[in-house]
Amino acid sequence: MKYLFYLTKVEGLGSVRIKRLLERFGGAEMVFNASVKEMSQVENISEKTAEAIISAGSNLNELEQQYDELIQKTEKLKIGIVSLIDDDYPDLLKRIYDPPIIFYTRGKYNNDLLVNSVGIVGTRKPTDYGKKMAEMFSRELSSLGIAVISGFARGVDTISHKAVLGNAASKAITAAVFGCGVDNIYPPENKKLYDEMIERGLLISEYEISAIPDAINFPKRNRIISGLSLGTIVIESDVDGGALITSRTALDQSREVFAVPGYVTSRQSRGTNALIKNGHAKLIENTDDVLDEIKNKLQNINISVNGKSGLEPKIILELKGNEKAIYDAFLRQSEPLHIDSISEISGLNISDSLVSLLNLEFKGVVDQLPGKRFKIK
Repeated sequence: MKYLFYLTKVEGLGSVRIKRLLERFGGAEMVFNASVKEMSQVENISEKTAEAIISAGSNLNELEQQYDELIQKTEKLKIGIVSLIDDDYPDLLKRIYDPPIIFYTRGKYNNDLLVNSVGIVGTRKPTDYGKKMAEMFSRELSSLGIAVISGFARGVDTISHKAVLGNAASKAITAAVFGCGVDNIYPPENKKLYDEMIERGLLISEYEISAIPDAINFPKRNRIISGLSLGTIVIESDVDGGALITSRTALDQSREVFAVPGYVTSRQSRGTNALIKNGHAKLIENTDDVLDEIKNKLQNINISVNGKSGLEPKIILELKGNEKAIYDAFLRQSEPLHIDSISEISGLNISDSLVSLLNLEFKGVVDQLPGKRFKIK
């Protein structure tokens, strides 16, 4: 943890580059023992950046003092620290392109509580319809044991958190991803909700303790909301709303995006309707629509909604030969697969794989996504 913290203090070294250095050298401490030449061989690590790392390594006393002060603060405020190399780092978040190297927590942090999660985001000024939708999805998902992830902002975010905390039948937590330090209450009117989240929910931030809620932080934190989630629901957003940033990060991460349709005359629904119209999100009317897309990715959970065993994995007994090989390939993964990966995992050539995938599409077993990617239904 300590040397990872040191790396985050090197100017110009973001999460993607740190991740590549860790993969190349096997650990943060080993990075500081590497030469400029060795580090420069890592993708996107220039000699200037390598020299900055060497320079930081020659002045570890100052960094160690900063680290010790951080640890004292976390202990005093009962704030947890989770790093990319820890066993309890969320697996879903670790898979994104730029996972936070370190993040801070307050409340009930347990990676097992986040395994089955869905993000819910939307406008800060929802209509009555939007409020009802946020409450409905949050309440029903949490009743099924699916955690609700949001951003603690005014409007849809706040409503979603409160709906989970106020749900007597809830079997899951709600987690808020902050754009400031987890000890900084923003917006300030959410003080009561903040205290409730510490007691029964979870607060997460990649920003250090006492970091202010800077405007540039919020778009960046959205990738964590979608990164922790199997899918993200957008409830009311204009075309330039922050919720659409979260939908874009979800798409970039190959996660599901859902949108609740709204009145075509409503400003709050222009963004969500555009997502649906452009094929960037699935139109959802109820929780079953969400479950239809994520059911095969849920872990250790058995749910029946309205008498429908939506979460039981599909067993296609009639599949044989190449089709069964393709289907088995999907069962080994939790993300959509590119045709090259399907071919490699199944052992079939590209041509045979495409033919079998087409047959599976006709049978309603798989869906084709843009860029020659496929997913199991």
